[in-house]
Amino acid sequence: MADSVDRVFVHALNTVKKIPKTGASRPPPSERLRLYGLYKQAMEGDVDGVMEMPTAGSGLPPDELQKERDKWDAWNSQKGLTRTESKRRYVEALIETMHKYANTSDGRELVAELEFVWNQIKDNAASSDSSSANPSDPSHVFHQPRSGSDGPMKILSPMSEQDIEFRSRRQIDEDDEDAVARDEEERQVSLQNSRWTRKMERAITKLTAEVAALREQIATGREWKSKKEKSFPSWIRWLIFVVMKHLLIDCVVLCIILVWMRSRKDRRLEDIVRAALRLVREYVRKILPSR
Repeated sequence: MADSVDRVFVHALNTVKKIPKTGASRPPPSERLRLYGLYKQAMEGDVDGVMEMPTAGSGLPPDELQKERDKWDAWNSQKGLTRTESKRRYVEALIETMHKYANTSDGRELVAELEFVWNQIKDNAASSDSSSANPSDPSHVFHQPRSGSDGPMKILSPMSEQDIEFRSRRQIDEDDEDAVARDEEERQVSLQNSRWTRKMERAITKLTAEVAALREQIATGREWKSKKEKSFPSWIRWLIFVVMKHLLIDCVVLCIILVWMRSRKDRRLEDIVRAALRLVREYVRKILPSR
């Protein structure tokens, strides 16, 4: 059942990628946050140890901080769910949401396809449970023919009816044994094929889920870095860095010019610099308290 849920979950993720192309209306934030929380729980498990709760010290603007905190709360609200259960709830929630807001023909076609696949998985699971609960099938019960009834074998003299009945029973038993042997052989072959198929599907599903999780982590990291770089403290740090860099370059250039002019015995610029430094010292002495 878990492998089937994984396949439907991947199908649901592909459906979500196709929704913007259908022109369907956008669900409200509460619905989107519920789907986000189930998706993160299904892909990465509990939020503890994976993502810290956004706080005011992260340097984000208030609006962005509130959005990140809402995402964290939506993920944390699904804490404790297994990944399989989270995937199952995500598929059911997505189908329910698309029924409400997929108001275009393409959107309704997508949700109908996803719902059909999901119903197939649920019906197969229900049928397998019922078949395992009732292993006996009345159609396979052997009914002994009544004595003297017409059948495919003719009564040949000098054989009696008891001999004919004994032979017919033995023939039926042999046919049943052959059928059981053939069924067992076919079952073994199909079991080997199904095991290999399930193994490959499980590996492909796991690889697809890991790739999707890696993409999500990369996108989240880039989004977080971009938001952090656009915050107000980041702009202030950048401005201070630019000013300090220009001041350092100007000082280096000024020193080079002073050395060159001193070699030519021209002290005009040096006198100007000394006068400026003297003014700065006097200004600082007036501002700073005397010791």
